[in-house]
Amino acid sequence: MSKPNNTRKVAAPRARTTIARAVPGQAAPVAAAASNVTPLTAAIGPLLAQGVLRNAAEVITQRGAQRDTATGQATAPQERSMAATVAAFNAIHKTTLTETQGWAFMQTLKMVRAATSARNGLFNTDDYTDGAAYAALAHEAAESEAAVEATFRN
Repeated sequence: MSKPNNTRKVAAPRARTTIARAVPGQAAPVAAAASNVTPLTAAIGPLLAQGVLRNAAEVITQRGAQRDTATGQATAPQERSMAATVAAFNAIHKTTLTETQGWAFMQTLKMVRAATSARNGLFNTDDYTDGAAYAALAHEAAESEAAVEATFRN
């Protein structure tokens, strides 16, 4: 018995605004203003993990160009705001978060948002793309922090 093919592939994501149905016991959903929010039932074809990771890499570069570009920078700009964010947070709240923990916090935020969207019958690709990007940035920070720790141990 073959499965019905209820997905279709598209060349590029289509912009759309979706109003989700209410889920019993949950807050009423709000209109989805972003073009990357679709109803869970409106599958437009699965994006393979490699595609998610390519998109995440592109997002890191785009956000770096928007926010972290320095004049005369030799390499392509990438997202590099977490170290400063964590330093400011630590100064304000008298905490000792690391850059890796800052990225982990952002991953958690995206997981919570994805779960909330799903409960409201929505799928927001941004939650998963950003989550993958934050995981990669956390890896980079953790590797750097481990190297610093190893230097101090020797």
